[in-house]
Amino acid sequence: MLKRLLTVRNLIILVAIVALFVISGLLGLGAYKPSVELAAPVVFHIGPFSVTNAIFCAWLAMLLLIIVSWLATRRMPKNLEAASNTDLVPKGIQNVMETIIEVVYDLVKDIAGPKVSKFFPIVMTIFLFVLVSNWFDILPGFGTIGKLEHPTEEMATNGYIAKGAILTSQPAASPQEGYVIVSLFRPPSTDLNFTLGLAIISVGLSWYFGIRAQGASFFKQFLDVSAFKKGPMGVVQNFAGLLEFVGQFTRIISFSFRLFGNIFAGEVLLAVMAFLIPYIASLPFYGLEVFVGFIQAVVFMMLTLVFFVTATMGHGSEEHQ
Repeated sequence: MLKRLLTVRNLIILVAIVALFVISGLLGLGAYKPSVELAAPVVFHIGPFSVTNAIFCAWLAMLLLIIVSWLATRRMPKNLEAASNTDLVPKGIQNVMETIIEVVYDLVKDIAGPKVSKFFPIVMTIFLFVLVSNWFDILPGFGTIGKLEHPTEEMATNGYIAKGAILTSQPAASPQEGYVIVSLFRPPSTDLNFTLGLAIISVGLSWYFGIRAQGASFFKQFLDVSAFKKGPMGVVQNFAGLLEFVGQFTRIISFSFRLFGNIFAGEVLLAVMAFLIPYIASLPFYGLEVFVGFIQAVVFMMLTLVFFVTATMGHGSEEHQ
């Protein structure tokens, strides 16, 4: 009898879910079809400065990290010697943040060795900033909260036009026919300008640490005039140095497109699944985005750390010495 009741209950739940989909579709209550654009749209201006939704969310990410840092450190004792044992025990958010920092610190120490104190603040900041920027993608309202505007000629050609409450996939007759949703919030990692800026900072800092550690000898990995005395082997060595110099710029490209491609693809996936299969059926894809966002933050941090470490090491005869 109980088994039969459970079967009837499951059937009722299934019928209710299907009815919810059908009724929401008939009444036009379904999710809007998002306008997927590579360029981040401008949402407001500060004087002559145009603020895109990606820049705005990058500021929100920085503000969030500042608030979390303040909450995690506000109860820390100022004088460790006068503090009691109870005051020294971390609690709440302080305990969580100290655990995260300790795990990452040990990982950086295993790779950087005695240089950990020099590299850790930078790579930890990059990790937290990229992680928060990636996870913005799964928050409610990102990509869906915005304002309706008349489409431009380019948008009308692409067909992201809203008529009434339903977005159609047909091009508008004119740029002023219909509306498009200009989202107020966009994960910063889905903007190529954001990932490109981080990549330039990462590679630029690796050069900075390399020059500080080796001086002018740092550039010998790219061009060593004295190596030509070795004959053909010197030519091969300098040719390899030329490839290494080109590789410094390909690092920026790979850094940028790796992070941008993964997070932007995730945003498109979530938008498409929310439109095709709204509500509960799209929840597993949010879990996937949590995992991908974390992995990409770790990869960006680890590659940056490896670049820092290799840049401070000697090359050629100096390395053997």
